[in-house]
This record gives sequence, C-alpha cells and structure tokens, in this order.
Amino acid sequence: MRSEIKGFHILPVKLPNTNSIQYLYFKKHDSKHNSSDSRSLFIYNLPILSDLQTIKKYFQTVALGSTIESFTQSYITNSTEDAWLDLSKLTSELDVSNVDPVASKLPKNCAILTFIDKSSFQLAFNSLKKISSNFTETTWPIREITSNFYLKQYQNEINNKETLTEQVSKSLIEFDKAEKDNIDSIQNNAKLVDEDGFTLVVGSHRKTKAGILGKQKIANTVENEKAQKKMKSKEKQDFYRFQLRQKKKEEMNDLLSKFRADQEKVKLMKEKKRFRPY
Repeated sequence: MRSEIKGFHILPVKLPNTNSIQYLYFKKHDSKHNSSDSRSLFIYNLPILSDLQTIKKYFQTVALGSTIESFTQSYITNSTEDAWLDLSKLTSELDVSNVDPVASKLPKNCAILTFIDKSSFQLAFNSLKKISSNFTETTWPIREITSNFYLKQYQNEINNKETLTEQVSKSLIEFDKAEKDNIDSIQNNAKLVDEDGFTLVVGSHRKTKAGILGKQKIANTVENEKAQKKMKSKEKQDFYRFQLRQKKKEEMNDLLSKFRADQEKVKLMKEKKRFRPY
C-alpha cells in the first residue's frame, strides 16, 4: 500500500473503542507570506472534534519532545451549517469578518499545526514520516462522544432567560432608533428642491425615503428613456437619409442615362431628316 500520494504522506490512525481506521494526510506547509511556515504542518482529514489538546496528546505518544505552539483549524470544520467553500467564485458568501484570516481560507477538516521551533518540527515530521512509511496504525485520542455530549452542545446553543431578555431589549432599542432616523430622513427629504427649482411635495401615503424619491426617480427614468428614444430615432433618421441620398443619386444617374439616350435618338432622326418635334 502507498504511503504517499501527490506530495501528501498518509497516516493511518485508529479511533478508540471502534474497529475504524481513518487516514490523515500531512505535508510541510509552504507559504511565501509567513516565516513560521518553515516549522508548520498542513494536515487534512482530521477526525471529528480534534482540537489543540487532542493534537498534543497524540504527539506525546508518537513524537515525545516536540512542542506545539499553535493549532489553526478551518473555520467551517465544526460549523453546524452545511457550508462549503465555492472555489469557482472570486468571493465567498461566508461571513469571515471576525475570523482568523488563515482559518477562513482553509478547506473543511484541514488544519495548520505550528511547532515552537524547527527542531521540534523536524522531530515530529520525521516521526510521522516513519509511521507513514511503515504504515503503522496509531491510536488517535478522540474524546468519547455520547448522547450527553450532544445534549450539552444543544443546551449551549439555547439562551437563558436573562440573556434572551437583554438581546430582545437591545433589538427594540435599535429598532426605535432606526425608525426615528427614518422619520428624520423623510422630513429632510420632504424639503428637497429639484434641478428646476421646484420643491418636492410629499403625499401622506409616502412613508419612506424610497417612497418620497420614487416619483422623482420615475420622472428621471422617463426623461432618460425619452432622451434615449430621441437618440435612437435620430440614428434611424440619419440612416434612412443616407439611403434616400443613395436612392436619389441612383435615380439621377438613371435619368441622365435616359436623357443621353434620347439625345442620341434625336441626333439620328435629324440625320435621317425624320425629326419632327411638332
């Protein structure tokens, strides 16, 4: 069996209390923008619920003496939503404004493991390479997952009464402020003066800024459409005028040819003394 594929070393790990084998893929992390990448590992297909403590426990058994500095996991690995990065787009719809920029760019189930120095990195990397080449199965120290674990996860997502009350009060205050700002904006826009010097009259049924500016926007749209139609009509007229000029030119040439032909006929008739104009 192969121990390496497309630059990745294959690391088989056994999940405790199961007969399952999961395959991790790792390699040296290469980047031109970060100097710490020379002592970092890129790992793919991590087991579920892997965190810094789990990683440290694992390396204490396979590479004792290596010291881990940081563990950066993909932002969407433990996401409750079915979110995936769409690499066919230039931007993503995921909100990553408050997320570590490195974590926001990692694919799901991927992580970057950084060691405290190059010697620690080399010790860990060589140990993992040896396990991979021998295809030795090591045990991954995954946390025990029971119904109580999922129950606790669910309970953590539910706000208590005090927190929910605070959030509702904050939302109501923000709503009242937004409504007041909207009313002030309407009153200010009711005094708008257009380019011709006329004051914009606001009807009672126009309750929003969009409603106030709607009529003005429609008027501008109508004017723009009229201008565009006028330009198109002018273009058509210019085009037909060219055709008319061409047609007139052809008619004149045709008349001139007929006139010359008639002159030739008259000349021949005069020579034969058959020309009788009256």
